[in-house]
Amino acid sequence: MILLIEPDKAIRKKLCDLLSRERIIGVDSAQQTLEMILKFKNNLNVIIANIRLFRKAISRDIISQLCQKLAIETPSIVGFYKRNDRKFKKEFEKSHKQYKLIEYNEKDPSFPDQYIQLIKEVYPELNADIEKAREVWSKQEQNEELVDLHKWIEEEGLYIEEEKEIFIEDLKEKAKKERRKKEELEEKIADIEELGLLVEESEKESKTGQRRDEGEDYKKMYFELKKKYDELLKYMKELTEFV
Repeated sequence: MILLIEPDKAIRKKLCDLLSRERIIGVDSAQQTLEMILKFKNNLNVIIANIRLFRKAISRDIISQLCQKLAIETPSIVGFYKRNDRKFKKEFEKSHKQYKLIEYNEKDPSFPDQYIQLIKEVYPELNADIEKAREVWSKQEQNEELVDLHKWIEEEGLYIEEEKEIFIEDLKEKAKKERRKKEELEEKIADIEELGLLVEESEKESKTGQRRDEGEDYKKMYFELKKKYDELLKYMKELTEFV
């Protein structure tokens, strides 16, 4: 099991994705780190940590002291730092030369190879698929490029007003079509209600012995009603699909 310490959720996910075959527990604080060591004391193999976040725990030797109290070996530790932390990394190395370090660089296509190789140096049993890691890393870079491009277009104001107007006109046209559909539907419902009243009256008259005009054709009325009903179903279906 690997314990990954990084406050940024997106970076944690990217690093976890590179080791998809391993069980990884991600945490975002020193406190959570200690809690996970207590919880998984017999299963931890490696700690991968952002050295800026992890430095207090290391400088005060809290990890080692906790492991001694638990009567377990201190897990191997691999540290990583971000580009703007290079100065901090040099200071860190002066006091903690024993730790393996790597620069986290999202623009470096060779990062997955370096990352996996570094972890294997302290944890030879690491179960990693380097080809899959490269593929995942490549896709992440492509997605970020697309996001950055859209953001840049917005920031530069390159979404022209004409496109906005076309979009608004499309919405207006769709609203008009929807209103027409609803009006047609209301007309059909009114026709059916009127025809239904005629049928009810005819049934009452037949029961009381009264008759309407001699030319009244109840069979024809039935088929008219059925036709109206079928048309209503059709319009309801079209309206549902349209909305």
